[in-house]
Amino acid sequence: MRKLLFYVTIIFLIFGTTSALAQTTKNYGNISLSGGFQAGHFPEWWDLTVGDIVISFTYDANGLVDDAGAHAWAELGVRSPCYGDFNPTWMVEGAGVWLATDYDWTANTFDPDPVGAPKLDLDDKLILQKAGGHGEGDYNLPSIPPAPGNNHRVWWDRDGVDPWQNPATANTAGIYQVIITLHATSDTAGTAYMNIRGLDQGFETDGNWNTIELTPAGMTFTGDMKHLQVFYGLYGYGATHSVAFNDITVQGYLGEPPMAPCLQRPIDIKPCSYPNSINLKSKGVVPVALLTSGSFYAGSVDPTTVEFAGALPLRWTMEDVGSECGSNNGSEDLLLFFDTQELNLDKSSTEAFLTGFTYGGEFIWGKDTVNIVPKGK
Repeated sequence: MRKLLFYVTIIFLIFGTTSALAQTTKNYGNISLSGGFQAGHFPEWWDLTVGDIVISFTYDANGLVDDAGAHAWAELGVRSPCYGDFNPTWMVEGAGVWLATDYDWTANTFDPDPVGAPKLDLDDKLILQKAGGHGEGDYNLPSIPPAPGNNHRVWWDRDGVDPWQNPATANTAGIYQVIITLHATSDTAGTAYMNIRGLDQGFETDGNWNTIELTPAGMTFTGDMKHLQVFYGLYGYGATHSVAFNDITVQGYLGEPPMAPCLQRPIDIKPCSYPNSINLKSKGVVPVALLTSGSFYAGSVDPTTVEFAGALPLRWTMEDVGSECGSNNGSEDLLLFFDTQELNLDKSSTEAFLTGFTYGGEFIWGKDTVNIVPKGK
């Protein structure tokens, strides 16, 4: 019997570990952005330290406006917790890496070139960026290019081939198939490469533009490699701009949501009571309120996803908990009840955690103090 249990345990460890670390592919479909500013992110958290992340999509830039006095930029990539969904950082790295798009500032640059007279107007610019406001100078793989402005497959022409272009970067019609490959070198650092329309980016060093010396070209970046979210955004002015990221697919390894400060929400264990005394031998329940506060509405949380000290709720209700304690704020809170016997607390516990997800899939967490009684051995 012991041998049987031993082999069952070994099989579980082998297949359990493999399953836990299984590669995941998420097909996010299409995202269309329009206006002066629009941004968002997908709810999943990815762990780059377990294995590489590959993000693929088609960028459609045909909704950008090239009128005089108008301009816009679009982004899609990964960022660390607690950062925004457009330019997560500005002029300094530390929050991830992303595709940043730009285009020629010449008015009407997207107009078709005259027949038989192609113009020097490299319409669309696509670069990797690890700091908002930075350019090609951040590329440092396979080495730092001596002249970052001498690049290949960064600028693209929507139509025509002028005498200074390679035909491979022209006639794009404003459509770009993009693959971003990310690799972690530590818990806080990684590398990023981007392939566009099946071509790796690169830099020119010997003056012969028929060859590419530094390719594939990429960059190092920093951030929380265990907790990365895929984000997207558009910012523009002077007109109503639009872009589309189509057929977005992310392949990699899902991780645990971070207990980041920006995701913390207020909770109150045993409302109207202090200290929050809990007798672990009690056969009763412990009420815990998830409080509505500021822009956070407690009713946005799916109670079936909530855990408190390792226990699932027995039941829940929406009510203004403050009204019961003489501090009515007019907002409904989510009040949940947990079986005391199911809590993973012990006599040394001084705080307890609640976790859950909104109906939109966003992770939230909260904590409060506890006072375990009786204090005897």
